Amino acid sequence: MADVAGSADAGNPEPVTAPVSEPVAAPVVEAAAVPVVETSWIDSVQDPDLKGWAEKKGLNNGSFENVLGSYHNLEKMFGADKAGHTFTLPGPDATPEEMGAFYTKLGRPDAPEGYEVAVPDGSQPDFANWAQGVFHDAGLSKAQADKVTAEWGNYVGTTTQSNTEAQELAATNATNELKQKWGAAYETRVKTVDSTAVNLGMTSDELTALNAALGGTRAMEFVYNMGAQLGDHAMEDGDSVNTNAMTPEGAKTALNELMGSKDFQEAWHVKSHPNHRAMVEKKAQLSRMIAGGAV
Repeated sequence: MADVAGSADAGNPEPVTAPVSEPVAAPVVEAAAVPVVETSWIDSVQDPDLKGWAEKKGLNNGSFENVLGSYHNLEKMFGADKAGHTFTLPGPDATPEEMGAFYTKLGRPDAPEGYEVAVPDGSQPDFANWAQGVFHDAGLSKAQADKVTAEWGNYVGTTTQSNTEAQELAATNATNELKQKWGAAYETRVKTVDSTAVNLGMTSDELTALNAALGGTRAMEFVYNMGAQLGDHAMEDGDSVNTNAMTPEGAKTALNELMGSKDFQEAWHVKSHPNHRAMVEKKAQLSRMIAGGAV
């Protein structure tokens, strides 16, 4: 049986194969460039005042992380533990109300009576009321006022003690000076000064003021001389003199008069004279009083 299909050798043609071409790449279409819009965190801030403040501070130039860092540092400096303890210093044009609020923040009591003021010894009783008003007007805190009051008390105490010591020293010096000046007449003249002051109605405060104005010695002499003018003094001169109350100057005058008298000369030079012993004793007394000694 003969082959139906045949073969190449039988004269069958070769199958035609189309030539294989290289793959052609699809054309690339470039996308249009999309503009990149830079945004800042501050664009999300809706409050115009807050946004303007941040821009004025330059915060928009930094990242939001920098802003958070600044806030974190601020919170550490003025954190919750310091709440209520911070304040703004008032300006030069602050109102009395603003200054009052500032003083209150510093610890000033609400009213002058909030200060506890102890009156130092030697001060007037109304010192406390005066000090409370001054402390409150000055805006002092209670602690500051307590410090001022304590220091004032120490100062007054020290000053009072110094003044007392000075007055005692001045009185002692005046007494010693008068004793030397008045001699044996000191006690009598002091009594005259006391009685004159009583007769004139002089109070102890007036005598103290007189001592302060004239000095102890001069004040005593002043009052004594007033008593002498009023006749309120002991007799110190002449034959009726109380020789137990003569000053050195008075004794010197009395001695000169005594030695110049005829009776003294007769009794002094004649030991058998009945008044010889009396004249000798009288001369001795006057001599002792001239020296400032007691009889």
